[in-house]
Amino acid sequence: MASILIIGLGDLGAAIATEALHTGLAVSAMRRQAKGLAGVNMLQHDASTPWPDIAGDVTDVVLCVAPDNSSDSAYRQAYLSIAEQAMRWVQLRATAIHVWLVSSTSVYGQQHGEWVDEDSPRRPERSSAKILVAAEDFWLQSGLPCTMLRPAGIYGPGREMMLRIASSGQQIVENQPIYTNRIQISDCARAIVHLINRRRQSLALANAYNLCDLAPARYCDVIHFLQQQLQIAAGTAQHLSRGSKRVSAHRLQQTGFSWHYPDYRAGYMAML
Repeated sequence: MASILIIGLGDLGAAIATEALHTGLAVSAMRRQAKGLAGVNMLQHDASTPWPDIAGDVTDVVLCVAPDNSSDSAYRQAYLSIAEQAMRWVQLRATAIHVWLVSSTSVYGQQHGEWVDEDSPRRPERSSAKILVAAEDFWLQSGLPCTMLRPAGIYGPGREMMLRIASSGQQIVENQPIYTNRIQISDCARAIVHLINRRRQSLALANAYNLCDLAPARYCDVIHFLQQQLQIAAGTAQHLSRGSKRVSAHRLQQTGFSWHYPDYRAGYMAML
């Protein structure tokens, strides 16, 4: 049976696998740890080393490996070393395989509150984001069928940074508008499987998609909303000054994808 192969089974990889199983896809996954997921054919292996033979008719490979830490070396291993091994393995297969790289909206370097879409220039300043651009270009220039998946800030169970900040009681004061782009983790997984299924139905597919909700929001508004829901009185003012952008999900919306959590209010209310 044709299957998808997920490289990396962290919280997002596991969510993708679960959603794929729900839609009737056969799923295999490769990770370094032995712990698996019910219904998934598990391969315990370090994906940055030569891949073993994998049985079955794999049609899609989803590269969803999170770096071990924020260092450049960890990013290069997660995105470039694994890309090289994936490329060798894909090229040895007799049938065409579509590669899906889970990248990030951090590849966009815009910092003045402007809107960006998939055709916007990728000129990030952070070294980690530059490595992501290099990984994207590795695949985009490979001649192989591939799609770049660019999630914004993922939140949900286990990803509760904004809740922690709100709970600290900080009063966020923005010296200039600071926009935050987010997507609830189940919507992120659902969007990826939605696109995979479109490809399997021979429907039109672009080479990149932003994965975010439909409503970029001011950072201070998100924190204030959470503090209201948690009934936490804001205390000491924290003045913030940093660049930001607003990420468009119009291309994903055009594919017919439907969000369960189209904005941060819906997503965080479900968490709370």
